Amino acid sequence: MEGIVGAITADSLVIEVGGIGYRVFAAPAILATAVPGGKLKLHTFHLVREDLQALYGFRNAEELGFFNLLLTVTGVGPKVALAIVGSRATPDLQLAIMTGDQAVLVAIPGIGRKLAERVI
Repeated sequence: MEGIVGAITADSLVIEVGGIGYRVFAAPAILATAVPGGKLKLHTFHLVREDLQALYGFRNAEELGFFNLLLTVTGVGPKVALAIVGSRATPDLQLAIMTGDQAVLVAIPGIGRKLAERVI
């Protein structure tokens, strides 16, 4: 998704594409660098549930792919997966998971020991 940045909130921003504003949840690093009125391109995940539709935005395809992988873990929903992806560089997170370094995951708000074990 590529468009003009509109409003920015604590956990999301609006990207205007073709005259329509889309609310996109994104990591703090993306929100911190977005400039209202500036252009922004994000790789997006469109969540569709019976009672909800939401967009989640990422800087690159690697982050999006990792987000999708995290969603396959029991107990990891889109908000937790976004918190994990947004906490560090994807290769650092992948290394922590491959080496069983729970401390990296537990340091992320919303991730406890049990959930960290499931992710690993």
